[in-house]
This record gives sequence, C-alpha cells and structure tokens, in this order.
Amino acid sequence: MTRLLLFCLLIASASIFGQSQTPFLRGKILADSLQGYAINIVNYTKKIGTTNDDKGFFDIPASVGDSVVFSSVQYQNRSVVVTQDQLQEDRITIVLFPVVQQLEQIKISNVQLSGNLDKDTRAIEVQPFVDNQTLGLPFSDKPQPTLAERRLYTAKSGILERPINYLNGTIKRLKRNKKIEDLKSVVHRGEVILNTSFFVDSLGVPQNLLSDFIYYCAEDESFEGLLEEQKRLILLEFFQKKSKLYKVHKRIE
Repeated sequence: MTRLLLFCLLIASASIFGQSQTPFLRGKILADSLQGYAINIVNYTKKIGTTNDDKGFFDIPASVGDSVVFSSVQYQNRSVVVTQDQLQEDRITIVLFPVVQQLEQIKISNVQLSGNLDKDTRAIEVQPFVDNQTLGLPFSDKPQPTLAERRLYTAKSGILERPINYLNGTIKRLKRNKKIEDLKSVVHRGEVILNTSFFVDSLGVPQNLLSDFIYYCAEDESFEGLLEEQKRLILLEFFQKKSKLYKVHKRIE
C-alpha cells in the first residue's frame, strides 16, 4: 500500500513539473549579410531576452500569446505574437529586412560619360562634407536650438522688448508654441522607435490611431525618458500598459 501511494505521488509530481515547464519558441533568422550580427530577441511578455547564433538560429522561452520582438540597428524591427502552431514547429523562420540608407549625393551634371566604368567613376565629383571639425575649428556637439527656441530667446533678450513682449502676450504665445514643438518631436520619436507591426499586431492599436496613441502616451511625464536605447524593455512594458488603458478610453475591442 505504501509503495503504491509513493508511486502515485511520483507520477503526480512529474505531471505537475512537466506542466510548469515553459515551452521554447525555436527558429532561424533570415536576412542579408546576417553573419556576425547579433539580433536582440526579446520576449516582451515574459521580459526575457536572447540573441541568435552565427548561423541565425535562436531559442527563447515563450507561451501562446507572448509578444516576441526582433530588433537591431541594421534591420527593421519585427514583432511576432506566438501561436500554438509556432511552438509545435521544429523551427520557424523570421525574415528581417535591412534599413534603407540614403546614399551620398553626387554631382554628375557636367560629367561626360565615356562608358568606361573605372574612368567615369574617377571623373565624378563628390561633394565633401565640411564642418568645423574637418576644418580644425572649435566645434560643439550640443544640439542647435530649434526655431521656436530661437524666437523665444529673441523675445526675452532685449532690454525694452522683454517687458513689452511680456505685457502683450508674445512670450506666453512663444512658450506655448515651443511646448507644442517639443511634444511633436517626442511623439515622432515614439512613432519610429519600434516597427508599426508591433503596435498593430502585438498591442492591438489600429494603425490609423497610432499617432493618437503615441500622443496619449506622451501625456505621461515619464514617456520621453523611456525613449533612451538602454530603457527599451521598460518602454515595451509601458506601451503594453498604456495600450490597455487607451483601448478602454477609445472603446476598442
């Protein structure tokens, strides 16, 4: 009797242990010139991350409904909502597309092309980039003031103009314009920091309301600070919480 009871307990424990194990999402990343590049792979729901190996293979703990984000500097971000079929597959395939870089502008209007590629490329004049640093002059890496900041500074600088601009409401108006400009800048950074599919597929925010959702997030004083690269996981958690509140606010199912 004792042996039978012990056997039953062992079977029950093994069953519970097996059910508590988190399954793995296994896959391979396909992208141009992937060799040597590590892609950041983050299970946003479980707040755990990993990277691929040199052949593009990866394994990450995941459950059905988890949001997994693939991000890197050289490729467009990709997000996946895990399904039961994906967990049952040996390997899923994740295709990443490179970020398009704009080529340097060249001047060819006065070049007579001969048809010889080597000769013609030497004849093309490339406009050099010149700044204070390349000329050996003093320079500063401090961001240049925006138009709204310059206008506000000018309105507050003059000995006679300053009290007049305070009285006629000019400074108050310029401060309001600067605040609006700063908000637009923060919203734009929030819109491009992650791929659109993350907001639409993972968070369920309609694409036509994406800008409105980012404005909603920007009302939180902590939002701008979360746009820093090292706070990406915290930002993902922030977006998830805000998306739930936003959909209730907008009555989105």
